[in-house]
Amino acid sequence: MKPRPGELLAVVADLDVAPGRLAAMRATFTSREEARFQSFAHEEHRNRWGAARGTLREVLGAALGQAPAEVQIRYGAHGKPYLDGLRFNLSHSGARALIALSVDCEVGADIELPRERRRTDAIARRFFAPGEIARLFAGSDPKAEFFKLWCCKEAFLKATGEGLSRSTRSYEIELTSSGARLLWAKGIPDAATRYSVFPLDPGDGYRAAIVAESAQRTVHMTRF
Repeated sequence: MKPRPGELLAVVADLDVAPGRLAAMRATFTSREEARFQSFAHEEHRNRWGAARGTLREVLGAALGQAPAEVQIRYGAHGKPYLDGLRFNLSHSGARALIALSVDCEVGADIELPRERRRTDAIARRFFAPGEIARLFAGSDPKAEFFKLWCCKEAFLKATGEGLSRSTRSYEIELTSSGARLLWAKGIPDAATRYSVFPLDPGDGYRAAIVAESAQRTVHMTRF
């Protein structure tokens, strides 16, 4: 379960778990995590958040050779979580989660369940860079490409750890026949060679991506 140097591990997990399994996961939570679990008003959202957090603890524990409850997650300046000797990132949408793992570079992950009624054209014009907008609407299937690009852009924000402090129009990603690439990012002169972008297909209509702060990576995707 632990990636080797030069590798990225993408772990995909289903979040609709049996009550007994969810209870076992919650037993590994810190008091802060349990309080977050209890804060959700909607039961489905609460249970899926709990399953995502519990799965994260299990995956990290397997990678480190620790029990899930023993994993000590720390947080950086912008709230990005990390562990000594292991970099990771979690994203979940609908009933599925994506966890990215690396031992030697920062990573960001994003997974999305496309919604048919979402006004992707308006969102793209508001949040994408001009070059991204031009390529998106010149393509044959803008709606499908929108979610693929959105995941790549979100994964980049999570890889840098900047989150919402960086505008989504301050960097540009190009989808290619073989994947995707970062063209530029404001304030990061070497961004195009410093980061790698990996769109993923986690199945069942979901879209996902991982971004690594590394020029070369091998990606392995597995189900948990």
